[in-house]
Amino acid sequence: MTIADAPDELQAVIRQFWPEGEWDNAAAIAKMESGYDAFALYDSTDDQHPCGSVVSERQGLRVTAEKSVGYFQINVCNFPGCEWQRLYNAYQNAGTAHMLWTQQGWAAW
Repeated sequence: MTIADAPDELQAVIRQFWPEGEWDNAAAIAKMESGYDAFALYDSTDDQHPCGSVVSERQGLRVTAEKSVGYFQINVCNFPGCEWQRLYNAYQNAGTAHMLWTQQGWAAW
């Protein structure tokens, strides 16, 4: 998988934010996280399970409620007060992913 496999919009923002040596990695992460779907949404929150609350346990690890948005599945639970719908914008989504990448590399966010 290379950056050339990604939609044009995603290619453009990846090239804008990451150094060339990371372009293919960023594209692969977006494919894995959202299937290159700018409007992907995984929301396991509900009235009984707000952001960060434990929803299950798998192999001894606690799984917490999340609301992950867009190409890079940015978990807005980590950004209180964020207007989460803005993360459907490719620039906002990739920019946030890049910020996280600069802080922790490609570790799960």
